Amino acid sequence: MSTPSKLRQWALMAALSLATVPALAQDTISRIASSGELRLGHREKSLPFSYKDSASGKVQGYTVDICLQIFEEIKKELKRPDLRVNYLLVDGKNRITDVKNNVVDLECGGTANTAARQKEISFSHHIFVASSAFLVRKSSNIKTLDDLQGKKIAVQGKTTNENLLRANERTFNRKFNYVLVESTLDAVNALAKGEADAAFADDAGIWIPLTRLGKSMDDYHFLEKRLSVEPYSIGLRKDGPKFKELVDRVTRRMIQNGEMAALYKKWFSSEQGTLPISIFMKEALRRPSDIGVEQIAF
Repeated sequence: MSTPSKLRQWALMAALSLATVPALAQDTISRIASSGELRLGHREKSLPFSYKDSASGKVQGYTVDICLQIFEEIKKELKRPDLRVNYLLVDGKNRITDVKNNVVDLECGGTANTAARQKEISFSHHIFVASSAFLVRKSSNIKTLDDLQGKKIAVQGKTTNENLLRANERTFNRKFNYVLVESTLDAVNALAKGEADAAFADDAGIWIPLTRLGKSMDDYHFLEKRLSVEPYSIGLRKDGPKFKELVDRVTRRMIQNGEMAALYKKWFSSEQGTLPISIFMKEALRRPSDIGVEQIAF
């Protein structure tokens, strides 16, 4: 490389390095205003919460719709109708660190709001409340967790659900065989293909892939036993109290005016029916809260 080329490269690196310093010091609202974009973290296949449609390429879902309402509020707050959304893919392994490390401004997936995660990032009000559930074939005669002893359980790796299974093993001296997958959809598919004896995930996350099995969905059912109740929230950084207030304002309004319940009906309905709103979800729609839960197995 010639000396002038080296100098140009070093100058560019120095400029980029200096440019990142004020950006890191900005709070979220200021960063969005200066960059002209909201960086929305979405999942690849977390149906129906956050996913990229394979046919249209559009990012959509229950949580994405809520995040887009937040985006509209940001435009009003900043008086910037020209603001744009930059969709960035996150996964189960990096979603929290991508929020914490300023890669995305909002994590719009299906993420449990836990006390441990609240030490790293902030969360919106609860937008959904899920219970972790086992889906099995009716013909398997699996009725209890003891019946799953030594069986293959498909579960998404690096998630609270995997942690719950391992905690249950320790607490009750059980032993499961893990089939670690990339998404809840993959867990249901593993069960349908006979690669697993059960799929373990949040009930709502299982329900949408289950309905896609058509009439054969009647061959499966949930075990009565649930291992946890987990509220889902939208993740954001801790550095922006103004942004947190804006996010809470939007989610509180959507809860109180019935818009959140309407979105639930939109995303949790199919030709087979609508997933009933649980008593836990009803409570979340009555009393907006952003409290992180302690992860316990029961």
